[in-house]
Amino acid sequence: MFFNRQRSREIDEFAIALAQEFSNRCPAGQTVDGTFPAEKLGRVIDDVCNRAASFNRERRLWMYGKAKLGAAFKLRLKESGYPETFVDDVTRQILLTMSGK
Repeated sequence: MFFNRQRSREIDEFAIALAQEFSNRCPAGQTVDGTFPAEKLGRVIDDVCNRAASFNRERRLWMYGKAKLGAAFKLRLKESGYPETFVDDVTRQILLTMSGK
């Protein structure tokens, strides 16, 4: 069966926790107004990407699982007040890291 509710819930929970970690380490207000140090932002993005890649390796996510993770992460960051282009860029970076490219 391609759709597994428990696995889907696990992916959602991980994506939300990942977005929450990102928000805690890199607040939306500081990112929007440019007061957050670029070097630290890069480290936070790298850490989040590495955690997502590790989750992918452990769970062996297929295309649907990766898309679900990306969509849940993206929605959570948008709800937290990050600009849409910033959210798109971070989410794209996570998905590229997960795919190994």
